[in-house]
Amino acid sequence: MNLSKSVQYMLLSTMCFSIMQALIKYLPDIHSFEHVFFRSFVTWLFCIFFLCWNKIPLKGKNTKLLLTRAFVGTVSLFSFFYILPRIPFGTAVTLKYLAPVFTAILAIFMLGERLKWIQWTFLGLAMLGVCCLKGFDIRINTFDLIIGLISAFANGLLYILIRQIGDDDHPLVVIHYFMLIASVISGSLSIPYWKTPNLHESIIFLGIGFSGFVAQVLFTYSLRGTLDGENAKQEDTSFLSMLRYAEVMFALMIGYFWFGETYTLQTFFGFILILIALIGMIRFKTKQKIRN
Repeated sequence: MNLSKSVQYMLLSTMCFSIMQALIKYLPDIHSFEHVFFRSFVTWLFCIFFLCWNKIPLKGKNTKLLLTRAFVGTVSLFSFFYILPRIPFGTAVTLKYLAPVFTAILAIFMLGERLKWIQWTFLGLAMLGVCCLKGFDIRINTFDLIIGLISAFANGLLYILIRQIGDDDHPLVVIHYFMLIASVISGSLSIPYWKTPNLHESIIFLGIGFSGFVAQVLFTYSLRGTLDGENAKQEDTSFLSMLRYAEVMFALMIGYFWFGETYTLQTFFGFILILIALIGMIRFKTKQKIRN
């Protein structure tokens, strides 16, 4: 199967996000605000280093879009961390994976993209797989449900905003704005809960920040369709957002091999549904490109 550069970058980005989340799991005693701060701040430091090294202006060109993307990303980040300790984990994750649905809908109105009925079918199949994996508890209160939907909507909107920014601004400039704003907000909120990390925790935080940095760079490059000046076909934004379902499979494998977690038959059934949906989506797009 001949995968385009955009697809390769998105799948690699998803794998790096999964590694980052696995490292976060190693530090359960750290408050979520502090997790967000170190994840954002370390990633921001990497961005600044590479931007200064390559003498790329920090300000960027599309300041309004860059700020909008940063604030939307921060809303998505904080709203997801808000609901994590308040509702069942499975429900939080299921709500998170509504993001591609919002991306697909927003792409119709904001980017003029259209999904074929078979793509909607694969999207629904992937969502069914997530529900089989994590479940959904309907007993959560309305406010927490709304916050979860806001997180998914903001996450879905990020794909649209990055595509709109396009090639005018370097991907590291895009990440620089996001991580800087997230660092300032999370740093302020974490003050009452601050726990100074020891050497071991500091190394883990460094790994979280670096894996998050690589994930964000690949994520942005995927939506731009280019990497270091090379030309690559831009895939539909809605299609690329669906590839984030691979994160569930990466998380399952990391959980099994890294943390020794065990799974039920229902879990494996959900895994298979997501795998079928991902392969189906990629094969459909590959055949479309051959016809064109």
